[in-house]
Amino acid sequence: MIPMKRRIPVFATVGLPLIIALGLWSSPQGRPQQQPPLHYEAAAIVKLVPVRVLGADGRPVIDLRKEDFILYEDGQKKTITEFEVHTITEAGMAVSPELPAAVKPAAAMNRKFFLFLDVMGSDLEGRQKAVAVARQFLDTQIRPGDEVGLLGFYSGSGLFIREYLTTDIGRVLKAVATLTEPPPSPEEVVTYGVTDVPTKVGAPGARNFEPDRGGFDPHGTVIIPGSAAFGRKPEDFVDRLKDIAEVFKTIPGNKSLILFTSQPLGPGIGKLFGATGTAVYAINTQDWWIKSGVKLKHIWWEHPLKAMAAASGGNYFADINQVTAISQDLQALTGNFYVLGYYVKESWEGKYHKIRVEVARPDARVLVQDGYSEAQPFAQMTDFEKDIQLLDLIWSENPVSSPLPVAAEILVPAPAGEPNLQACLLAHLDVGAKTGPPASKSEIVILLRDKDGAQVLSRRWTVDLKQYDGRFLLPYLITPVPPGACDARLVVRDLGSGEACVGRARINVPATPEEGIVLFSPLLLEPGPEAVFMNLPVPHKAKEKAVESSFIEFYPMMPKGCHPVVSEMAAGTERLTLVLPFELLPPRPEDRPILSVTGKLISRKDGVQSPIEIRVHDHKAFAGKPDILVADVLLPVIAPGQYDIEITVEDIGNDRRASIREPLAVR
Repeated sequence: MIPMKRRIPVFATVGLPLIIALGLWSSPQGRPQQQPPLHYEAAAIVKLVPVRVLGADGRPVIDLRKEDFILYEDGQKKTITEFEVHTITEAGMAVSPELPAAVKPAAAMNRKFFLFLDVMGSDLEGRQKAVAVARQFLDTQIRPGDEVGLLGFYSGSGLFIREYLTTDIGRVLKAVATLTEPPPSPEEVVTYGVTDVPTKVGAPGARNFEPDRGGFDPHGTVIIPGSAAFGRKPEDFVDRLKDIAEVFKTIPGNKSLILFTSQPLGPGIGKLFGATGTAVYAINTQDWWIKSGVKLKHIWWEHPLKAMAAASGGNYFADINQVTAISQDLQALTGNFYVLGYYVKESWEGKYHKIRVEVARPDARVLVQDGYSEAQPFAQMTDFEKDIQLLDLIWSENPVSSPLPVAAEILVPAPAGEPNLQACLLAHLDVGAKTGPPASKSEIVILLRDKDGAQVLSRRWTVDLKQYDGRFLLPYLITPVPPGACDARLVVRDLGSGEACVGRARINVPATPEEGIVLFSPLLLEPGPEAVFMNLPVPHKAKEKAVESSFIEFYPMMPKGCHPVVSEMAAGTERLTLVLPFELLPPRPEDRPILSVTGKLISRKDGVQSPIEIRVHDHKAFAGKPDILVADVLLPVIAPGQYDIEITVEDIGNDRRASIREPLAVR
């Protein structure tokens, strides 16, 4: 069979062309394509390489021009076609001149810091000093646009990720302050934070669940697969660093690994990180030695970490007590650099290419990555690389693989008693369409976090989407959530190609009042083909009775010939059906309330409000459950954009009134 040709974009970031690497670039029709076949034509791309230049005084040189640089790949001189100067300021990174958008994706060279705290390789005092340096750097040197992640290595459970790349520095600071290792539990199977459900979703009677388990300690730390056996060794630490270096190939931008450790890592590790475009800044957490049986203060000016950092294009800091100086030096070294671009042929063979850069300054020192590895298809990635890609899809504010967005929202359909409410995460997938996941074997991953970032739920299911090709699929998960803000992430990833869709939703779950009208999340339905609902079951503990709720229990009386509007609807829609659960508190069986329901449409762009007509045609009470209102919502002509529908219910004669808003996007 003759393989198909693929269109490959004409840009790439350092290390490898990231959007290509994960098989998620856009086709002319807007749908991500599958991974390239095993045989395909090489394409010309622009390789972008960050270069740091230090003068004789060790400070950055920032006045060089493109003509001052000579770049070699595999010993052959290359023509530098693109050039940028990056200089850190109080307001963020200043760039001059800007590369064309066709060459460099937005924010491709923003700074990305990975703080790595080696708990196993540092004593208590060293860990405390490492935290002090990390806090000083985060408090004083982070600038707008910077992203920070926090990871490390425990003595018992091994590699962990506490925070993935985020611009929320407050969250990272909180994580730095709570790096206590969780105690071992022989009954717990630890994963990277998502519990596998070994069952075919939708299979009748499928109850082959494992005990409820997760991969988070009380603070939400993610434990990486393969690190769950307690009692780590130095070689385990080195192996995991090698794994991380492989993963860093897929992360774009100006990457820096700030490594707090005292372990004698050599230049080999440094070259691995240098090959991914990641400079390692090693900070020795040991400032003592044993001499004649006595522990004495000692600064290790010469240490294997020095050669390791140099091989990566980074720097070594021997004295961890110089908190302010280290923080300032890290800022200068990472905040002033050049970007050189040159054309290469990308063959997708995973080859390694060496890079060498020279400058026309005899006293200058050039810090640049040792080389780069070409991209490889998703199917050839290791399980570890695939897991980290999934973490990036779940946690990152800007996933490197540019997944498709999918519509998702959190509904609060009914009470479940204090302190928790039942919430329903509902997503809309156009299976097989250019805006949805492919019709193939996939995994669905859902994570819920509360207002403090603590994990409420993390689950993973495997499902074959072939049977839903061309259908509107509505997967949903019903689970208790605490009152307050709640954040959800949903990922659908093709297990063969790595193509992914990501949905995000937020809601503020109010506490249940003692009296008045309680309105739960309204369900809006639009005319059209009926959707297929997929109940994502949650495993239960072995001694716990399994009690599952279905969507129809919370939203009965749904009319036929329509499907739920999940966050957005088509322009030109004139009528929606409203299904609204509500309660009258305190309940009075003798009450026969006369209800008035009104509504308005509020533009999020300019705040303009437009009244909408709501015609109630059914009201039914259910024993032990909320009442249900069913009504028609008559809409005016609505321009595409972001809106809120506000629904107000008034109990005439009993002076009870309540309002609720539902976001609505018009496409």
